Amino acid sequence: MTDTSLSPQIRILPGGDQRLLAGIGVIDPTSLDSYRKAGGYAGLARAIEKLGPEGTIDEIAEAGLRGRGGGGYPTADKWRAARSAAGESKVVVANLIGADPTALGDRALAEGNPHLLLEGVLIAAFATGASDAVIAVRRDWTVAIERLRAAVAQAEAAHLAGYLIKGTDFSCVVRVSEGAAALVAGEETALLAALEGDRGMPVIRPPYPTERGLGGAPTTVQNGETLAHAAWIATHGSKKFRAIGSKDAPGTKLVSVYGRVAQPGLVEVALGTRLSEIVAFAGGGTGTTKAAFVGGPGGGAIADLDTAYDFGPLHDAGAGIGLGQFLVADTDTCMVDSARFFLDYSAREACGKAVPCRIGTKRLVETLDRILAASPRPNDLLLLRELSRKMTDTALCHLEARAPGPMLTTLDRFPDEYRAHAERGECLAGACRTTPVPPLISPLAHL
Repeated sequence: MTDTSLSPQIRILPGGDQRLLAGIGVIDPTSLDSYRKAGGYAGLARAIEKLGPEGTIDEIAEAGLRGRGGGGYPTADKWRAARSAAGESKVVVANLIGADPTALGDRALAEGNPHLLLEGVLIAAFATGASDAVIAVRRDWTVAIERLRAAVAQAEAAHLAGYLIKGTDFSCVVRVSEGAAALVAGEETALLAALEGDRGMPVIRPPYPTERGLGGAPTTVQNGETLAHAAWIATHGSKKFRAIGSKDAPGTKLVSVYGRVAQPGLVEVALGTRLSEIVAFAGGGTGTTKAAFVGGPGGGAIADLDTAYDFGPLHDAGAGIGLGQFLVADTDTCMVDSARFFLDYSAREACGKAVPCRIGTKRLVETLDRILAASPRPNDLLLLRELSRKMTDTALCHLEARAPGPMLTTLDRFPDEYRAHAERGECLAGACRTTPVPPLISPLAHL
């Protein structure tokens, strides 16, 4: 049997509901026969032979599947909009490019169970009336690209993809497209622009991609995990899916746990799981856990670990699910420096199209640098809030609107750490060496 181990940087932890990843280590990711013996492509067959396009969308709606790419938009609503849109040709795009490098879920699926992801793509294409599909993958995920392309070739040879699928008049040509990794590609219009050969920058909506997307055709953009869930639902039914997770957000989520935990890695948990339980799945904290940064650069810091890992509660706490990023901070973690880390990443990843994002994120980083150097201007703490508000109010895309999140939540929940840095040059966590920046000296001062 072919080696089915994931790349060294991806570890599957034992905690949680192992649903999507149950086949990793058991199913050979390079073998179509192995996947079919485990029930693979039964969901595609059920959709084509029993449910039909509208019935498939109804099944996804009854399951309550919400997008796992961060926004949590109802998947069935997106599929229905694409299906009802005018156009002779339609497209499905699986987004495996727009990812924070610490979010490992889509990569784990592509490397460990590529046929599951491909089956989800084909089911989405059947439901929306798409005849073309693109799986957009980060160029540096070489194992994922190799296995996805092999899966497409195997499925085409078995008449499960390509032309006249399963002997019906449904055809869908699937291609795997490599692209440069970019946070902005998490915004669907930016991804589509990049796939068309333009600079990856978001555009004002409407029209939405489901109305006019890739090449002007109605396009359904989903991240890989959402499509894998769709394949699971088509196979097992909406009732079994709803039996997992919370009432408002059924199902599971792949969570990348890292930071101050004993066993960093990837875990699959039911939505509604308490943050403290996620920490426990990763072997517990290595010290006294202070907070969890949930949702990556567009998320926020949550100190109440009894908070449910769910779309609503996380949003109310100033964070979000994002792509499953979960950074654990303990009492030795400086929250000011952590906020600066996230903001600096957002500033470096900014596409440059919108002035509030291009300039605003850099100004926020500069302000934090002054605070960390114990040389703030009198109104710097106020400036952090005012500039963040203006960025959010004038944002072109959700990545820009959410960029201040880690900083604002730490400023709200750990204000003493900001004041200690700014006023006394002291890091309460003992993690930073604060050296005040000397005042600028005029070159004419000696005259």
